[in-house]
Amino acid sequence: MKRGLIVIGMLFGIFGYAQKSTQKSYKKPVKKSVKKTVPATSKKVAAAVVAEVPVEQSIEKVGEKNEHEADTPEQYEIIAQKIIKKNGWIKNRNSSFVRGIEGFVKGVYVGGGKVYVLIEVANRTNINYDVESISFITSPVQVKDRQIEAEEKIFSPIYAIQTESIAKKSREKLLFVFDKFTISDNKNLLFIMSEIDGERTISLDIKPKYIVGAEYVK
Repeated sequence: MKRGLIVIGMLFGIFGYAQKSTQKSYKKPVKKSVKKTVPATSKKVAAAVVAEVPVEQSIEKVGEKNEHEADTPEQYEIIAQKIIKKNGWIKNRNSSFVRGIEGFVKGVYVGGGKVYVLIEVANRTNINYDVESISFITSPVQVKDRQIEAEEKIFSPIYAIQTESIAKKSREKLLFVFDKFTISDNKNLLFIMSEIDGERTISLDIKPKYIVGAEYVK
């Protein structure tokens, strides 16, 4: 009888020990898996958000700057709009008349590192004057029926206010902007304007003294 009780007690002890060991081995992996996976996921998401924000902001700033610069007129354009309203400071008859078309050099101005040439053309006929081309070249000066040899140079304006046609019985002002320059005393700057399907070509001499003595304008 005593032996039977001892055997039963040993069996209960072994069974209780087995249950305790099973519970311990089950709890440990659950706690470890929760601690490792949850924090790792939150760190990756936060890093991705921080990396994207600066890129979007930099693109917006560059776009706004380019649009502002494109809408801003150059300084010489603003000055040119002021000069075209002037009557000119050259008062002598520095003009050329060809078949009812008369041209005048009205003034030479300087400002903002540029040279501005103001020309006026009058059409005294009943036929419109359609402009084919306008050019500026240096020409040699004549001294006592003799020309001083000088190399021709073409000057190209960087900006112009001009018309394609001068209507009959009307006047038009033309303005041409150049990078700053001077010419020597043995040359003139020659303004040449030719007509489409016509031979009424106007040539005007812009003397060196007009360029050196150009009127300053802001």
